[in-house]
Amino acid sequence: MNAADRTWEQVEALGFEKPDKPDGLLPPLPHDITVLSGSQLMHLHGEYLAWAEYAGARLVDCRSIEKDLKLKLAHSSAQAARNATEKTVAGRKAAATADPGVQRDEQRLADASSLVAAMDLVHENITRRVQFCSRDLSRRQISGDHELRASKWAA
Repeated sequence: MNAADRTWEQVEALGFEKPDKPDGLLPPLPHDITVLSGSQLMHLHGEYLAWAEYAGARLVDCRSIEKDLKLKLAHSSAQAARNATEKTVAGRKAAATADPGVQRDEQRLADASSLVAAMDLVHENITRRVQFCSRDLSRRQISGDHELRASKWAA
């Protein structure tokens, strides 16, 4: 069981479920959102909400794994420094840095950190899509604009 699994066990004990992956792929944002009917826009908003929940959960997983790998790297570095035969602190640190196990753990941490950065961007972009759809839904409700705005400009 990894750090992410342990985290979700704790979250589920509080009564929350880990979001499942929505069906299909993330829908693209239309070039002109005003051509969508109200029901189409609501459907798209709902899809983006589901994807935002899923991306947020995956981001939590990635961050948990990254923290776990930081701990493993610290442990393997300390072990390698302790096992080094050099007499100076600088020599022990250098030997630990050159240790293949430490280098492997550093690479795993670098990969995990890159994945955190990518998932953070994905989650942020999907959240912006949710907000964009929400703003247009609110604008339509406030203005009483239930027709397609795009048709007003095509005349």
